[in-house]
Amino acid sequence: MLMRSLFIIFISTFSLFAQDKHYYFYNPDARIGSEYYFNPLNMILNGSYDILRNGAHSKSFTEINYEKGMNNVWWNISHPLKAIDQYGWKYFLSEEVFPVSIRKDEAQYFPNYFHHAIGGGMLYVKTAEWYDYHNFPYPKTAAFLSSSIYQFLNESIENDSYQGVNTDPIADLLIFNPLGYILFEFDVVKEFFSKTAPLHDWSLQPIIDPRNNFMENAGQQFVLKYDPGFFENYSFFWYWGISGIAGLTYSQDKKHNYSFGAGQVVNKLKENVRRHSRLVTPELDGALGFFYDIDNSLVASMIVTGPGLYNARVNIYPGYWDLGFLSPGFYLGFGEWDKFIAGISFVHIPVGLGIAK
Repeated sequence: MLMRSLFIIFISTFSLFAQDKHYYFYNPDARIGSEYYFNPLNMILNGSYDILRNGAHSKSFTEINYEKGMNNVWWNISHPLKAIDQYGWKYFLSEEVFPVSIRKDEAQYFPNYFHHAIGGGMLYVKTAEWYDYHNFPYPKTAAFLSSSIYQFLNESIENDSYQGVNTDPIADLLIFNPLGYILFEFDVVKEFFSKTAPLHDWSLQPIIDPRNNFMENAGQQFVLKYDPGFFENYSFFWYWGISGIAGLTYSQDKKHNYSFGAGQVVNKLKENVRRHSRLVTPELDGALGFFYDIDNSLVASMIVTGPGLYNARVNIYPGYWDLGFLSPGFYLGFGEWDKFIAGISFVHIPVGLGIAK
């Protein structure tokens, strides 16, 4: 029954967009910031290698055991009932599916709802809009395949060389990612997250250090803004991904926006084996965030963390210095976590180059 439902979702993606070219999330006119930088390839890199930025794995993308990771994820999602039986239905439903507990070792459902369902659903539509604008045939199918690639790679990289029961990809790949696709097929959902509480992709700029094959600064981040209507020039925002930061946005002229907030960041993922199954729990630290965007396209950001690990990460996106076709963006990370990292990206290239000390 489950596989039949997934097949129906896949077949439904073969429909084309209406010809009015109304886009909810993709802005083809952006010539600066995260919107200018966005394309399906850097979405795949940001989504696939997100976990490398939190200290749980080596940052070297060549040291990952892709084969074992893919095989183990595939076994779990192709034998979901057997895997959940071994882990325990009570624990799977209370930790991965339903918001029962707020303990960090029992709240795996939190990223499932906000990262996989809401964020992943929005990215699916945005990517389909990108394909449609660039005249690809069957844009929804292309977006479905692009999203599925990074989601499967993300789970496989997170799994790495672990072999055994892993119920996390079952929840992510078989429940919440499809839920996001379905939800964002409805115009009322797209209207809500594009107008009432606008949701945007503020993902990062992946950088490779060719000396050690480290993948730096890859990761998905989302921001949701809400204007209650009673603060002139001010609105609330929530920025989430590896960082969860909430605060206020000041709009200078309904175009240039400055945001500041505080929250927490996952500075490490701790791997455990519980009930013969892999379980990953976060270790949290404090975080402050500063953001500047133009028409909700992120131009520059700085995230400062501590006191567990004092660190700062700065992103300046392509378009700020306009040098034509290969307009550059820049990344700088320094502190106890990153030591020192500097990198450069380019608007039409999905990965940049960097150097770390």
